[in-house]
Amino acid sequence: MKIGRRLRVYLVGVLMGLIASYFMLGPRSCEWLPGNRVKSFIAENQIRISDSTLCRMECYGLGKEDVYNLLNYGEVSFSESQTSGLRKEYVVQYDELKVSFLVDMTDSLSEVIQFHGYDTRCACSDFSNESKQVLYEPNDMILERLRKNGFSLTSSNECQFNCVGIDSLFASNVLQNGTVVHERSFPRRDPNPVYTIKFNLNLTDTLYFLVEEGFKTRILEITEKDGTSSCDCN
Repeated sequence: MKIGRRLRVYLVGVLMGLIASYFMLGPRSCEWLPGNRVKSFIAENQIRISDSTLCRMECYGLGKEDVYNLLNYGEVSFSESQTSGLRKEYVVQYDELKVSFLVDMTDSLSEVIQFHGYDTRCACSDFSNESKQVLYEPNDMILERLRKNGFSLTSSNECQFNCVGIDSLFASNVLQNGTVVHERSFPRRDPNPVYTIKFNLNLTDTLYFLVEEGFKTRILEITEKDGTSSCDCN
């Protein structure tokens, strides 16, 4: 076989392999790309923001939804980023929004440090740049992702539902109208994140759903406010 023909056969084989990988892995097949790896690292670790930067973000009319949308759909500008050393600064842009993130490789923390391109004068001089808080992923984004994964119900779930007097339709409503309790959630748990979702039954009674985000969304446990459960469904 001539070299030219061998090369064509090889290239066709590579192309078919890439196409097959895309259909088998879907969007995950692109996760290895450098920009996507950077965005995943930022989003999957705890994102902090100083009081001063938060003040400017709100002054610019932006919210945490904008930051997380930027990480979901934006592109990393490596030419504007500082990637040397253990403390790196990455610039990510989505449409007109451009944000700088400080990434500390030693403690796996990310921080929003600058919003680019805004000329608005903000009264933020009294806010500290040292005092920082967690910029949690918005409630609606988490619930939407859990709904999109689809529900996986087990025999244990049926026992739990019967015990607290609800059904699978009610449980689905929790993922529509519940409130994520970030202080009792573990979004970076390996291999699957776990969220605590609060749902008010009425003015006095509240249930807490421990939900795992995997290939399918699963309810692990249903508890009361103090974290205890009166259901023996193991």
